[in-house]
Amino acid sequence: MLHILWLILKFILIILGILLGLLLLAVLLVLFCPVRYKASAVKTEGAWNQIEGEGVVSWLFHGVSLKAEWKDRQMEMSFHLFGIPVDKLLKKRQKKKSDSENTKNTKNTSKKSKSGTKNSRSQAVNSKNEEHESEVKLLNDSADQGVNSTENHTKINENEESIRQDQHKPDNESENTETVTNENKIQPEDTASEEVSEQKTFFIKRIYDRIRNIFKGIRTKLQNIRRTLKKVKNNLSWWKSFLEHPRVKAARTLVWKHAKFLLKHIFPTKIEGQVAFSFEDPALTGTALAVLGMTIPFHKNCVQINPRFDGENYLQGNIRAKGRIYGFVFLRAALIIYFDKNIKYVIKRWKTRRA
Repeated sequence: MLHILWLILKFILIILGILLGLLLLAVLLVLFCPVRYKASAVKTEGAWNQIEGEGVVSWLFHGVSLKAEWKDRQMEMSFHLFGIPVDKLLKKRQKKKSDSENTKNTKNTSKKSKSGTKNSRSQAVNSKNEEHESEVKLLNDSADQGVNSTENHTKINENEESIRQDQHKPDNESENTETVTNENKIQPEDTASEEVSEQKTFFIKRIYDRIRNIFKGIRTKLQNIRRTLKKVKNNLSWWKSFLEHPRVKAARTLVWKHAKFLLKHIFPTKIEGQVAFSFEDPALTGTALAVLGMTIPFHKNCVQINPRFDGENYLQGNIRAKGRIYGFVFLRAALIIYFDKNIKYVIKRWKTRRA
């Protein structure tokens, strides 16, 4: 029994060791196997839009690669995994699915057409039955109309008698209403003058309340502006003291140093090519040449620039660049920045400010 348990434990430990080894291998590949990139652009004679370009990003010794190509004003992309075109396989799979769905739809339409013919026959039979039932209903309705006509005649006679009785009633109610209206019209002059005075006082009070509310609103707005200005002043003083602190300055210089190093690491290691250009205005050609001269520290004068002062729009040339990016460079910079005491001080002070 113990021998069997030892074998099971040994088997589990072997599997865990293999998984840990694979995980360690993956981490080492991410850190020390570089991501390589390559880009090229070509412009021949023709319009300004007729530019052809190509870019390739690969990893794991070209085992994983992504290629993008710009040609005839169209972008084409392809993804390869150890030489297998994954995007083409996915497209073929989608086509197969669409074809299978189309065949299913055609079969469903044929079934629906067959069921439609059957339904049309049943509808014809039902329409005949409905016509027969409608004829029977018409006969029954005609018999009922005769009975209803006699009932309506008796109701009309009763209504005429009630109208005659109403006409002979006395007009006492109308007289009472006239007397009430006459009494309401007679009002004393004192009540009218009191109402006018009350309306004036109400109107004056309303105007006074409006003016008072306007002044109150202006006062509150001025108080709010004063508070906001005070807050802005306090924020500016805090930012000034925060940025001028020596530990903050040290943290800022450290971040800028590593950022420059990372940018230098990302930039292409090799650039070559030649470009010939010109504009209709020679002054524009001169300014473009001055701007391109500022890029010499990046490509180290490996791109030959040939300006032409012919007085026409012209562009022709080719450029090729390639480089590599290592993962451990980013990891090293992140660890140095994270464990720096000045960076921790900045983070702590920022948290206390937000709290």
